[in-house]
Amino acid sequence: MRVKITLSYDGSSFIGFQIQKNETKTLQSVAGAITRALKRVNIDATVTGSGRTDTGVHATHQVLHIDLPPFWNDLKKLQSHLNGFLYPHIFIQSITPVSSSFHARFDAKKRLYRYVLYDGAYQPFLANYALHTKPLDIIKLNDYAQVFVGFHNFEYFKKLGGGATKDERTIFKAGAYRHKNLIVIYFLGDAFLRSQVRMMCGSLLKACDGILSYEDLIAQRDRQMKVSTTLIPACGLYLSRVFY
Repeated sequence: MRVKITLSYDGSSFIGFQIQKNETKTLQSVAGAITRALKRVNIDATVTGSGRTDTGVHATHQVLHIDLPPFWNDLKKLQSHLNGFLYPHIFIQSITPVSSSFHARFDAKKRLYRYVLYDGAYQPFLANYALHTKPLDIIKLNDYAQVFVGFHNFEYFKKLGGGATKDERTIFKAGAYRHKNLIVIYFLGDAFLRSQVRMMCGSLLKACDGILSYEDLIAQRDRQMKVSTTLIPACGLYLSRVFY
């Protein structure tokens, strides 16, 4: 039986989502931790996620699929066992049966990423979960984010080594909003290139600081020139939702 698993995790505790060759119990990936938890309940399965997240990137609603052996049909019991093994950095929200053809990555239609900033007095307990920054003009930040909406070739907004996938992506919505001292930049797209969101956010912050102009953002978006390759820290990035 194939099942869809929705989960959240604290990315600061992992070396990314994808299993790595150099993993240990103290240096592990999200998929690696889940794979080891599954083996503890006699499930030898390949974990397939909706997408990879880098070291330090969090998820509030990541989705993956696995194939269960026939003897595991009590999904609530399985969820309880796995959450016990994965506590406290990973939490499985639901396990639901799906068609044998369901694919967590290839069937995903849209993905929502949020990047969280904090412009209040320094708070050490936020260090792994939001990027501390000076006060920002939220109206300007929201306006600049609209540059990325639409179908574009984002070759100049990706980290090298991301594989041989196409560079064309569609961003359906983008913007920024404030909640007290938290500022959230969001992008809803069909898919994203390696570190694309962090690089776009980095360019937006430079534009707000006056280092880049609105025209600079458009020039890089349209691959006329590279004006910024800054990757802002992973701590503020969250895979927030995957739509099917």
